[in-house]
Amino acid sequence: MPPFLLFVPLLIMAAGCTQFPQIDARVPEAERTGPPPALIDVLPLLAQADAAQRSQRLTPATGAALGARAQALSAQAAPHTARPARPAAQDARLQALTTRAEALRAAPVIAPADRDRLETGAIRPAALQ
Repeated sequence: MPPFLLFVPLLIMAAGCTQFPQIDARVPEAERTGPPPALIDVLPLLAQADAAQRSQRLTPATGAALGARAQALSAQAAPHTARPARPAAQDARLQALTTRAEALRAAPVIAPADRDRLETGAIRPAALQ
């Protein structure tokens, strides 16, 4: 037996003899024996939140200014350009892939022979019957 294993029980016993920390000592005496904290009415806070939500931040003057700015920005926008034409090789590949996808969608998921085999079920060997 290795000699360090002899010290393991001694370490466990030493840990068991330590003083448990006083958790209550962290809370001040005035808070432990004093009155409970006062409750605050939430309704005024909710009313303030509702009033802030209903306030109209967009006045007619700022709305007109924003509309004029939007028109100016849309006038500066670059005209929409058409997509560049695809090469014929890409068109042919796209057509082949589309045809293949349609064929796969039309084909049955399970081949008829496999479906028949699945429907007959498993045949137990004679040793298991």
